Amino acid sequence: MLERSHMRARLGRILAWTVTATALGWLFWKTPIAAVWASVGRAAPWTLPGVLGAVILVYIADSFAMWKTFTWFLAKLPFRDVLIVRGATYLLAAINYSVGQGAIVFFVHRARGVSIKRGVATVLLIMGTNVLVLLALVTLGLALGSQRPSGLVPVVGCAWAGLGAYVAVVIARPRWLVSRPIFDVLLSAGVGGHLKAMLVRLPHIAALIAFNLTALRGFGVAVPLGTAIAALPVVMFIAVLPISVQGLGTTQAAMVLFFAKFVRGTAGDAHAVVLGASLAAQAVALSFQILTGLVCLRTKTARGLGESARRAGSQSGADPTGLESPSAPGMRID
Repeated sequence: MLERSHMRARLGRILAWTVTATALGWLFWKTPIAAVWASVGRAAPWTLPGVLGAVILVYIADSFAMWKTFTWFLAKLPFRDVLIVRGATYLLAAINYSVGQGAIVFFVHRARGVSIKRGVATVLLIMGTNVLVLLALVTLGLALGSQRPSGLVPVVGCAWAGLGAYVAVVIARPRWLVSRPIFDVLLSAGVGGHLKAMLVRLPHIAALIAFNLTALRGFGVAVPLGTAIAALPVVMFIAVLPISVQGLGTTQAAMVLFFAKFVRGTAGDAHAVVLGASLAAQAVALSFQILTGLVCLRTKTARGLGESARRAGSQSGADPTGLESPSAPGMRID
């Protein structure tokens, strides 16, 4: 069983790297690296501090949503501790996604004596409601936006169909699922609990929109606010699909598709500017996450978190969350 799980995970990583390499190869085949680098040099002086400030907002809003969800459905924790653990998991997740999520589970287990399976269930609730918020915004973006990627519409349709089935299960609360600890939190939360968790996640998504919009504006891409609100959730939805490494390549392709038309100049210049803005923003976000993770891991609260999470994961399975999904630094919603 474990060998089969490891094999699936290995094949998933190979596929993700293949998609990333293909997407980046295509982008740089269409747009010379020199032109992309030149666009970085022409960015406004305030771009770096602006993007960094937005990344910090993303971190705080993400931690706040996690803190409230833990308080409601798992255990009360000091907000400061959640900030530290969330920061530590940024670094752990960059190395291994499942270890990063497992660290959150183990911390709550260690701090409040909550069972690992119940902790896993709460993390699944957080991840699920994140996707639900994004799905709602993506649907709004597709309805209001002028560009609709042909491959995304059926994906969103299937997601809504799956959501309908999930809501039916949450309402029905079948006995054979309620008796399983891994589904306890999800079913006990009910529709109202899911809506509460989605509500506190909205500031995080708003911060992510501000992060991307700041980078685009800093590179001279004059995207109207209404267009950004409609299109960026679609970009984020594409970024978190588990088909690429950290959303790299797929994020940039989506950004170019939606926002190149707002750049003055030739198509090649426009592609270079948007590609430069997206890659630079992702680099800033990743640098912040690595630095924050290093600082947080040195605190007493998070000390030993990585190794303990690996042990916890080995006790409950190869992947402590049951999910191993790469997503974009600064774009991630999990």
